[in-house]
Amino acid sequence: MTRVFQVVECGGPGGTGEQVAAICNGLDPARFEVSLVFAVRAGSPDEYRAKCAGAKAAYHLPEMIREISVADDLAALRKLRALFEEHRPDVIHAHSSKAGVLARAAAKAAGIKKVFYTPHGFGFLQQDRSAASRLLYKTVEKAAARLGTTIACAPGEAAAAAALRGGRPVHTVCDAYLGEFRDPLPHDGVVVGSCGRLTYARNPDAWVLLAQRLTDSRNGLNCVWIGGGEDEARVRTYLENMNLPGRVELTGWLPSEQARERLRVLDLFVHYSRWDALPNAVLEAMAAGLPVVASDNSGNRDAVQDGVTGFIVGSEVELLERCQQLIDDKALRLKLGAAGRERVRRDFSRERMITELSRLYAA
Repeated sequence: MTRVFQVVECGGPGGTGEQVAAICNGLDPARFEVSLVFAVRAGSPDEYRAKCAGAKAAYHLPEMIREISVADDLAALRKLRALFEEHRPDVIHAHSSKAGVLARAAAKAAGIKKVFYTPHGFGFLQQDRSAASRLLYKTVEKAAARLGTTIACAPGEAAAAAALRGGRPVHTVCDAYLGEFRDPLPHDGVVVGSCGRLTYARNPDAWVLLAQRLTDSRNGLNCVWIGGGEDEARVRTYLENMNLPGRVELTGWLPSEQARERLRVLDLFVHYSRWDALPNAVLEAMAAGLPVVASDNSGNRDAVQDGVTGFIVGSEVELLERCQQLIDDKALRLKLGAAGRERVRRDFSRERMITELSRLYAA
């Protein structure tokens, strides 16, 4: 029996927390004994623990917060080291930047040899951080790269990790699509949508301008953003000032199953993000049979095959043109959407992710 500790500081609703829960629940209990060490950014610790029912044991570390805090970080480091020394896991797999640094350092101090780290999006690539903050994150990541082995969640992340690791090996195990495959629902007109947290990284201002231009240029068209977030109030005001609320909807935050149901009444999915590791929202859209028009960053390029499952665009002008092309061409929408669904089945399945991680854990 291989004892595996999963360590994550961003448990709860959202991409990384969902992926870690899927790993805890998907590993074969006849081969792996899983323990979870976690903090939550949103939701309650009890809710996230229940979601990770496949973990035999769980340890909540509230000190393991996202931002740098000397006092909290030292406290979390001491607790992690104590846990690792007490339980002596065979494998430690840390997820996200903060948990990655702390767990790798604690594992080194505790003498644990097999340690993996998946960034799920490097902090130094986040453009809403200051230049000084990004430099600090990159410096810390480069220093910590000597500890353990990186498992990137997408090829683009693997390339960034390889540059940090100076030739040391990097594995790639792509994040998985964790939902079901459901057919579209009948509806009137054409609906263009996006899904995700309303935040700087998702570039909602560009989406509002796109929605204005599309609804002005095409009759019977509606736009919807599925989700909420810190920018929701500002975006609602923006829509009101542009006289768009009747044609453009913001749903606010929805539980994941309700969000997936809303995807079923879209015809076209837009993901004009500023940066991404591997966007779960795009995988959700492709699984729903939607063609995707996405911005040109490494995470989107890893998910969307340009001209096959959708389009990768380099400007807001090209974004508008590709959306108009797909609005006017139903046959092309269906063709790209079908190819995207097949790609998710083939390349982003939960079974594939668990098989590849199991192989690395047991090697």
